[in-house]
Amino acid sequence: MMHCNVCLTELEKPVYAAHSNQSLTSLCELRDGQVNVWSCPVCSHLRSEAFADTVAYYESDYKILLSDEEEDQIYEVKEGEIVYRTDHQISTLLSKLNLPAGAAVLDYGCAKASTLKKLSGVRTDLNIHLFDVSSMYKEYWNKFVSADKCAIHTTPESWASSFDVLTSFFALEHIPEPIDTVKKVHALLKDDGVFYGIVPNTFGNVADFVVIDHVNHFTAPSLAYLLDSAGFTDIQIDDAVHRGALVFTARKGAQSSAGLNVAETIARSEELARYWEAVNQGISQTSQAYAGVTKAIYGSGFYGAYIASAMNDFDGVACFLDASPFQQGKELFGKPILSPQSLPKHVKVLYVGLNPSIARAVMNDMRWLQERNISLVFLDEQLA
Repeated sequence: MMHCNVCLTELEKPVYAAHSNQSLTSLCELRDGQVNVWSCPVCSHLRSEAFADTVAYYESDYKILLSDEEEDQIYEVKEGEIVYRTDHQISTLLSKLNLPAGAAVLDYGCAKASTLKKLSGVRTDLNIHLFDVSSMYKEYWNKFVSADKCAIHTTPESWASSFDVLTSFFALEHIPEPIDTVKKVHALLKDDGVFYGIVPNTFGNVADFVVIDHVNHFTAPSLAYLLDSAGFTDIQIDDAVHRGALVFTARKGAQSSAGLNVAETIARSEELARYWEAVNQGISQTSQAYAGVTKAIYGSGFYGAYIASAMNDFDGVACFLDASPFQQGKELFGKPILSPQSLPKHVKVLYVGLNPSIARAVMNDMRWLQERNISLVFLDEQLA
């Protein structure tokens, strides 16, 4: 029997079951396994199945942004200028928190700890500590934090009740037992310490729903339930300040539990399941409609990789396009990743592999593309 990862309610049949026995990870790698998503009727949490080899996967296989020390992901492009995710995360954190001088800060599940590394350059007074479940990132940590302030797999007993702030950037969605994790976070904070985190918002970034290594798809009610049950109060959840994400703050202190209204969220989850059924069908139909025509895919992140994996005629794809200089020059599924301006002249169809909430605006900003006789295919356009 499947149980909710947040409130432990028994769950019946999944709200979504993919038809393919191969699925994509958040790093755009194909992995055997079917994506199934369950919706909790009590707290509205969405969950998938955890890998059987979860511990080994995150210890050695989950290699995020390790190609280059400065490698980062694009958050947005404003007036032709790239805004990277790390920079946006720092500005958001500083707008949300009043960090006292000399504050002890622990980045929990930090990977390369890019955000805290950059933050340490802005706030040199901070006493930064790092924790992760993998040893792969130590060489990055050692460049700005001493070894005694780093921990792998488990945190030292001496760290209990030691931190003013604990941060978590896109980590909780990967953890099969988030209740235990958030209770550990609570124990690491001082009284009145703040837990600050970001998790994907599956309603703002619909790709999160079908990422096989995201075992948790948090909704605002389920995230509030998780934090409250771990002993946090003053819970604030913002779904607007970071596109496609829920940014939260919660304080360690006396609780004041509030009731949950989950009916609307559960209905949105069911709608999202239907959305992905339609997307899968639409990609198959457009593949047939453009059979024999040379295609390209804009975006080498999850959306672009998902389109590629669902196409019937991927052999007809000449390349991927990506605005990120960190992606250009690489390959995805054996196809080159080029800059957008390097789009080959013989390409006649361009699939737009971007978050549907921004896809049209991004394409409209590409004046040069409007001069090309090329058909654009959007994910949400296929739902008609």
